[in-house]
Amino acid sequence: MFHSGSQAILVSVRESEPKSGDDFALPDSLASLRERVVSIFRSKFGTSPEAVVAAPGRVNLIGEHTDYNDGFVFPAAIDRRVVVAAAVSPDASKVWTEGSARPAVFDTNTEREAYGWARFPSGCAWTLRRDGRDIGNVNAAVVSDLPSGAGVSSSAAMELAFLTLWNHLDGLGLEPTHLAKLGQSVEHEFIGVQCGIMDQLASALGREGHAMLLDTRSLLATHVPIPKGLEIVLCDTNKRRALGVTAYNERRAECEAAAKSLGVGSLRDATMEMLDGTVPHLGAVIKRRARHVISENERCLRFAQALSDSEEGAIGTLMRASHESLRDDYEVSCPELDWMAESAWSASGCVGARMTGAGFGGACVALVKSDMVNGFLEDAEKGFKEASSGLEPRFLVCRAVAGAGVC
Repeated sequence: MFHSGSQAILVSVRESEPKSGDDFALPDSLASLRERVVSIFRSKFGTSPEAVVAAPGRVNLIGEHTDYNDGFVFPAAIDRRVVVAAAVSPDASKVWTEGSARPAVFDTNTEREAYGWARFPSGCAWTLRRDGRDIGNVNAAVVSDLPSGAGVSSSAAMELAFLTLWNHLDGLGLEPTHLAKLGQSVEHEFIGVQCGIMDQLASALGREGHAMLLDTRSLLATHVPIPKGLEIVLCDTNKRRALGVTAYNERRAECEAAAKSLGVGSLRDATMEMLDGTVPHLGAVIKRRARHVISENERCLRFAQALSDSEEGAIGTLMRASHESLRDDYEVSCPELDWMAESAWSASGCVGARMTGAGFGGACVALVKSDMVNGFLEDAEKGFKEASSGLEPRFLVCRAVAGAGVC
């Protein structure tokens, strides 16, 4: 039993072993990523790493901009990852990325300002220290096959990779949910994005062959098998996400204003009946923002049931309604995302599609019939190119995989 606002919705989902399906299989890239990162580590440090860890990105099937409103989300960890090879360092930490001219250098014992991508590993170290954990410096190399800016949480994967690394090397014994909370703290305190916890939890708690219904208030994760015969397809517009700190935090402030006006602690506790009531100082924009969050929470719960029951019609209807709400009420879509969603809706084998991620660029996610994936890819690419006057999209067929860990 899950509660959305004052309404209780019974969701009877199956938590079973994933169903195997060989209709459309892609090789897992983890082995090649591991080989690459170990090679880089050896070339930079002249020795073998003591540990290799991997953390996946995620796609969110439904439930967008609800996590920082204590709501429901429905992500799946995917087989695109950040992989880190590392060993204990006798002095300052040095972290190389593939192709970098010089390493990021920081000391886990001294809090000082870091810049660019170095804020992620250094932020993880300092956050662990502030959590009372005794950690050492590391030499590390990083590789990734996550598309940056496509809304698949490459930043959360970087955070979970380094948090998992220190958890392993220093024997901290921290549970995945605790690591996810620390990753969210990195975003808040070092990156400057007041994000919810969905991305970090998805990277930490993924399960092979499953998506997960996450209650971001209780942090309860219910894993739901992805039905046999459906594939996850990431439809990247190749328009780099331009949401940025300002627009993201603006949406969050609007939601907080809506909750205050409605007299609730968060929009998780609001209902459509409350929103449709008389609240003189609730402006039109704030009302639209609240309407998206309230309706998206309801869609997320109903999607869990539809996925569990393999109800393809309901899956498609809910995903389309989610996209339209994000476009019209929350106003975080853009022409490229709309073109991609519309192209996917009319493509062969599409069960459902919507924008995924924070918005203003990035990607859509589609659930596609396994035996029609090739036709879907051809149709969606053609439709998008025609609508966008020749922009080049990218499509990734993804598997749902396990969360962050030592590999």
